[in-house]
Amino acid sequence: MSIDTIKLDLAKKIIDTQDKGIINHIKAIFDTHPETNWFESLPDDVRASVEQGVKEADRGEGTPHAEVMKRVKKWLKK
Repeated sequence: MSIDTIKLDLAKKIIDTQDKGIINHIKAIFDTHPETNWFESLPDDVRASVEQGVKEADRGEGTPHAEVMKRVKKWLKK
């Protein structure tokens, strides 16, 4: 079965159904599965910063999550 045939069949089923739950599930799939790569849509400077951070983490640079959480807890108590 071709992709176009499957899409047409699904479209017919969506149009024919009155089941709001099914429609909500289909909508949720589209809402949580974007067709574009969100990272690619970020501005160049933001992508560069993220990539730099990943490289630093890979080299073991930075502060471990547990340490950051300790600092935040102390800060929140003030």
